[in-house]
Amino acid sequence: MAPAAAADAPAEPLRPRLDPQFVLAQVAERLGVRLRPEIPPPTVRFESATPIAEFRDAIGAQWGFRPHVFGNAYAVERNEIYLIDDPSVYAQLGRTIDESLAHELAHYVQVKYLNADLAVPLWEDDAIAVQAWFRHIHIRARRADLAP
Repeated sequence: MAPAAAADAPAEPLRPRLDPQFVLAQVAERLGVRLRPEIPPPTVRFESATPIAEFRDAIGAQWGFRPHVFGNAYAVERNEIYLIDDPSVYAQLGRTIDESLAHELAHYVQVKYLNADLAVPLWEDDAIAVQAWFRHIHIRARRADLAP
């Protein structure tokens, strides 16, 4: 039996299971975009390794307020994706960090290739649709392949 202190230890932070370059390529294809090497991909920042003040600075002007908690987001000016990496968050939602990455990469493609203004709700709807497609094609299909 494990000691009680081990049971109370925080879970290891999540990392995407799929290669982020693969996820980006899939998202771009879904959005009808051909990736160009001269457009740098975003840097991915994880909650467990990013001070909240840094997240607030990165996203505050874009959202029109400085959030008090970390959230999944694409920071346009910094070309950075911020991802929650607490496994309990995804377990509660029945989601994965990979599909959250796909959602934020959709925003990256929208901004960098489609000249989107993320303040327009249509773009969020589009990113949600990409995330749902990605979940169906790449997450659920992989789970089915791994089932005994």
